[in-house]
Amino acid sequence: MNPALAPNRALARLRAGELVKLYVTGNFATPRHIDFIARSGQFDALWFDLEHFDLPTQEVALLAMVARAFPITTIARFKAADYQTVMRVLETGVGGIMCSMVANATEARQIVQWAKFNNPAPAPGEATGQRGWNGGNIDAAYATLPALDYIRHQNTQTIVICQIETEAAVAEAAAIAAVPGVDGLFFGPGDFSVSIGLPGQIRHERVRAAMQQVAAAVRSAGKWWGTVAVGPEMCADVQSLGARLVCPGGDIKVMQLGLKELVKTFGAAAPTASGNAC
Repeated sequence: MNPALAPNRALARLRAGELVKLYVTGNFATPRHIDFIARSGQFDALWFDLEHFDLPTQEVALLAMVARAFPITTIARFKAADYQTVMRVLETGVGGIMCSMVANATEARQIVQWAKFNNPAPAPGEATGQRGWNGGNIDAAYATLPALDYIRHQNTQTIVICQIETEAAVAEAAAIAAVPGVDGLFFGPGDFSVSIGLPGQIRHERVRAAMQQVAAAVRSAGKWWGTVAVGPEMCADVQSLGARLVCPGGDIKVMQLGLKELVKTFGAAAPTASGNAC
């Protein structure tokens, strides 16, 4: 099999109901950082945060190419507000897209239209759309793939995730999950907590109740969901609710925890840094 047509590992695991461990990077999204995390073998998927950080598509393409050397799936998160953005991100060769702030099924259907190709002979369950054609980009292995093989692979092996981040979106979660071509939902506890006036309280009972609603919505659609889980207790809790795509954090958390561990070298009585320290 042509490597460009290999099955999406993370998607296969999610469809099988298995846990997929997701690492997020934005502040320190560099080729070396991707190589470092992928080499660790601790994660199944990498989340490139294009929503909060200015990562041009050429840069995303480079990060995805580095990751391709490892058995890890790349997912780009951004606001899917227009056709060109969706198309260009997919052409970088990422394994999936996570679309932030999806409010309703109408928006979800539009995203699918932008993300999926028209296929004159779709396979059972294959969602189709009206994605623009460029068979010479990275995701098509630079015009080396047969057209229909490329189309079917993109339509069936590229993950499309809709993020649920407000009370209104939670109320529409069942309808969003039911849209053909939407593979799963991702609940954003941070944004949701801010939207209901409880900023940062991601373990609050109202946040958990919203997660339960999302879990019920994906069950009714026969799909899966994911979320951010800070710490072992929250990780176990969201899995008990059915979450399968779980992100414990990423580059900022790794830097903070690493820095705290590093300064332990000097002991508890180590002086604080001064302005003229060398």
